[in-house]
Amino acid sequence: MKYVYLVTLLILVEYLIMGYLVSKARVRFKVKAPAVTGHPEFERYFRVQQNTIEQLVVVLPAMWIFGLMLNPLWAAVIGFVFVLGRVYYAYGYIKTGGGRHYGFMIGMYATIALLVGAMIGTLTAFF
Repeated sequence: MKYVYLVTLLILVEYLIMGYLVSKARVRFKVKAPAVTGHPEFERYFRVQQNTIEQLVVVLPAMWIFGLMLNPLWAAVIGFVFVLGRVYYAYGYIKTGGGRHYGFMIGMYATIALLVGAMIGTLTAFF
């Protein structure tokens, strides 16, 4: 499970970096808290962070269950693919607004794979 722990930490660090980028964008584009709208570029940074936290609700428990019930190395590998997908998503969204599709899909496929693996591992434990 040490690799799952490592990827969990990478996911959390990635999220914290996104939060930091939002705070820098807030200053750069002069969007005072608690406002979350006002400048389109700021809003892209903010949406990257918000969408990422929405994904973490599913990906983290799925990765842990997959790792505990099926295979920790594969859980970590797929979790790392999620991390890479989020980087690609963030870059595409922040730079163009419309370039987020492929990064989002990479992360989503990784999440689905982790969820399916977690389900398979859990169900096989019953039989």
